[in-house]
Amino acid sequence: MNLTASGHEGRIKWSYLPAITFGPWRYEGEGSSGTLTAEIVSCDEYRVTQTPLVAVVPMGRAEWRWSVRDLQIHGSSLTASVERL
Repeated sequence: MNLTASGHEGRIKWSYLPAITFGPWRYEGEGSSGTLTAEIVSCDEYRVTQTPLVAVVPMGRAEWRWSVRDLQIHGSSLTASVERL
């Protein structure tokens, strides 16, 4: 099943600490994995190098969470390969 979703905000966390806060984002995936792209609002240089990282985006009264498998930062944009938790 193909899935495309987008939103206005989210974060990538290391443990319970924010590693990256991001603004507009887009997810495209198939099955349990996909690609998350977003515009970075803030980034903690140390936390973003730690593992495991988890991407979290609000969806109504719930939130979607993905395990970050690979993370690329290009200026103020990020691309992450993610897998559903």
